[in-house]
Amino acid sequence: MKLKYFIIGIFVLGFVGIGTAALLFVSASSSLPQIMKVEDYKPLLVSDVFARGGEKIGEFSRENRILVPFEKIPKLLVNSFIAAEDDTFYEHGGLNYLAILRASFANLRAGRTKQGASTITQQVAKSLLLTSEKTLSRKIKEALLSYKMEKNLSKQNILYLYLNQIYFGEGAYGVAAAAQTYFRKNIDDLTIAEMAMLAGLPQSPERYAPSRHPQQAKDRQKYVLNRMQIVGFISKEQEEKALNEPVQVYLGKEYKSVAPAFVETLRQMLVPEIGEDVLLNEGVKIYTSLDYALQQEANNQVHEGLRAVDKRQGYRGVVKHLNSNDEMNEFLLSGRKNLVRENAPVRIIEPSGNSPKDLPLSIFHKKDATGNTVSSIPPYVSNGQILDAVISRLDDKLGLTEVRFGDGQALIDVADMGWARKPDPAVTSDAAPKITKPSQIFKEGDVIQIRITGDKFSSLRLIRELTPGKAKPTPESLKLIHSTQDYAQALLEQEPQTEASLLSFDQVTQEVTAMVGGSDFKTSKYNRALQAKRQTGSSFKALVYTSALDKGWTPASTVADTPVVFEEKDTSAEEGQDDIKKYKPHNYENKFMGEMLFRNALIRSLNIPTVKILTDIGIDWATQYARRLGIFSPLANDITMGLGSSGITLYEMTKAFSQLGRMGKRIRPIVIQRVVDHSGKVIIEKLSLDKKFEKEMEPYDKQFEEKRLEAIGQKVAPQATPTKAPTPAAVGGSDQQVVNSDLPISKFKSPHLYFEDPDQLISPETAYLITSILHGVIFDEGGTGGRARALNRPAAGKTGTTNGFFDTWFIGYTPQIVTGVWVGFDQERTLGAGEAGAKTALPIWLEFMKTAHKTLPVLDFPTPNNIVFANIDNQTGKLASSTSTKIVRQAFLRGTEPKTLNDSTNSKSDADLIKEDLNE
Repeated sequence: MKLKYFIIGIFVLGFVGIGTAALLFVSASSSLPQIMKVEDYKPLLVSDVFARGGEKIGEFSRENRILVPFEKIPKLLVNSFIAAEDDTFYEHGGLNYLAILRASFANLRAGRTKQGASTITQQVAKSLLLTSEKTLSRKIKEALLSYKMEKNLSKQNILYLYLNQIYFGEGAYGVAAAAQTYFRKNIDDLTIAEMAMLAGLPQSPERYAPSRHPQQAKDRQKYVLNRMQIVGFISKEQEEKALNEPVQVYLGKEYKSVAPAFVETLRQMLVPEIGEDVLLNEGVKIYTSLDYALQQEANNQVHEGLRAVDKRQGYRGVVKHLNSNDEMNEFLLSGRKNLVRENAPVRIIEPSGNSPKDLPLSIFHKKDATGNTVSSIPPYVSNGQILDAVISRLDDKLGLTEVRFGDGQALIDVADMGWARKPDPAVTSDAAPKITKPSQIFKEGDVIQIRITGDKFSSLRLIRELTPGKAKPTPESLKLIHSTQDYAQALLEQEPQTEASLLSFDQVTQEVTAMVGGSDFKTSKYNRALQAKRQTGSSFKALVYTSALDKGWTPASTVADTPVVFEEKDTSAEEGQDDIKKYKPHNYENKFMGEMLFRNALIRSLNIPTVKILTDIGIDWATQYARRLGIFSPLANDITMGLGSSGITLYEMTKAFSQLGRMGKRIRPIVIQRVVDHSGKVIIEKLSLDKKFEKEMEPYDKQFEEKRLEAIGQKVAPQATPTKAPTPAAVGGSDQQVVNSDLPISKFKSPHLYFEDPDQLISPETAYLITSILHGVIFDEGGTGGRARALNRPAAGKTGTTNGFFDTWFIGYTPQIVTGVWVGFDQERTLGAGEAGAKTALPIWLEFMKTAHKTLPVLDFPTPNNIVFANIDNQTGKLASSTSTKIVRQAFLRGTEPKTLNDSTNSKSDADLIKEDLNE
């Protein structure tokens, strides 16, 4: 009886089990995703960003994948994956039942999941169409879907999907991206050893990553090579050769973005244009305006310039202090490991599966054939590199500081540490006391930042002190001097706290060629070239003086540099009160120069003449003129505007100066040449950086266009063309038309203000006149930009420094290139006494521009026909005579040049040239 019930129970359980299985089968079948065609496969692809020379500078993606057609994948590479993952791939119909049974028994014995039995088809089904959840229903769906895929897709198509879809670790999807990530090779160039290492990854990308787990990766490679040999894909000899072949694996990405702020700007602009999904998923190619070499130079000069500024502020102290030999040893070992990784980002996996082990610390010396040291810089450190080192010995008597870094040792001469004073912003670096002994700032065990500057230490100071006069050096002195050559040479450094930005345009092509948004994009994504609105100081004077040229002033007009007090009602005062605010401008050196020329007031960047000129032409006139030239940030509505009290971006200022150098022609700075989709179709062309600021610019551009059209409707007259124009970007075409404005030329002696060409913002004559004066900023005696003469070619520019030395600028241009530089702190504070734009920003500008012009011809600015030249007395502005002590050759708009000699007593003929009373 019991047996009967037992048998019935077995049947009931079996029926229930079959029923449950049937229900699961029906449920799984009804919810299967639709079988795809290969043509429908649209994987997530990387969108690459290229500089204008074709160099890769960035990428956007959700998955790092390079899609490659099956026919372009080497057959042996395909076979390595078949051998590793599914050697019966061509025989089964989606499921390998024998492998499933074998894995089930192995897992039961182990009490855990030890073996898998998924075919390549199942892996494709799971990766493309199913979730990664570990449930029975998902496994049933995977089996059913694999079966259907085998019915609908060819084996070749399944392999194509598999090899492009599978994840390989380190962010790489697909075999082509994996080859680039680990070996920096195209798949055609892979060795059998490398193929086997890649084929071993899909089972567990994290566990077998050769960049992090070389031993596990080697073990897995051995398995794959053995399977390839057993299946017959390679010979025994090929297996043995691959096993004994060292494999070089890269530890990081193939490229380091040289222009992270620029690339991030592109992302921000492209998302509204093409959508985030297209940008991150569809593998578009973005060809930009950036010049790779110039961007590298911009990065270098910003970093070097900031270090120079930072050193002049004083030494803020050591990085940290190590209290024991054990701490020092740990620091040196860790430092060596980091230096090796940074300078040699590769790992050699030996046939044993090990990477070269860390050797004990030792002092590195490279000797010549005679045993003399020729270098004390370890091979994993480069000359010029900045790194952390620990002080191992101080010698006040010799003035030397001995430091250790990894296996290297170096000496720092006290003569090179004079700058390391205690910071005091009220004292200029030149006036500060110098460091004379290392112990004044250091003690043994201190960790400091250094720069390696030479293979062997040398010191003229030390040689002179040890061998005074003409006496022969003693043997002890010679021995001591010789012993220092077993050390590398180093300089003391510190990480700058100062920030800077740089922006450069090609004046001819209108391309943005370089952009630096700050000192380190990793620590701050804030793009100071585009986002930071900082006071411009005297650099804004260039725009005020330009506007004055179109209001009747000439380069030879005179203005009094004498004290003046301005009074205005205090609008913040309570109602009914008549409080008066007083403003008394002063010059940088608190000196007054009396009557002086308009040109010289700008060249010497004097404040009082600027304020008087602004008062004469009117704040509204100067404001509208600045708007015309592209300044869209809010401007101060008082006379301080002329001295640069308004917060403006480097982008706006560089654009405005660019248009002066382009003879008044508008610039639309191009950042993207074209964007091409995966099929090769161009979807964007010529995207300007102006697009990013469209909302801010629109009201001012609209206002200018309305006034231009209104003027065109009144009268049209021909405009003279330049006599020489080396580039089409410099001036308008020969058929350019100008229009009379509401400022009669007979009264104001100025060019017309509106043109038939909507891109002609100001007249070529006005642009040329201000350029000639800004050329004097660089080349005239007393010009604030004199350091820029070292560019050795025609150039124009303007320095800028705000009150208290908070913000410093230099913006300058040649006919070919315009570049703007800003230096300051994010949280506004002084850069220190004397740290003006000519000392902080201009050196960065100069060194960058030297490189930018290396291959460019020397060109002068094109001269419009309505420009004439006159030799004038640089003090009175009259025609130069024998009584003139300083003579300059100055450009004038035809008809406004001086008519009387310097010694003439006839002042009436100069009435239109000299404004003696600004209140008239």
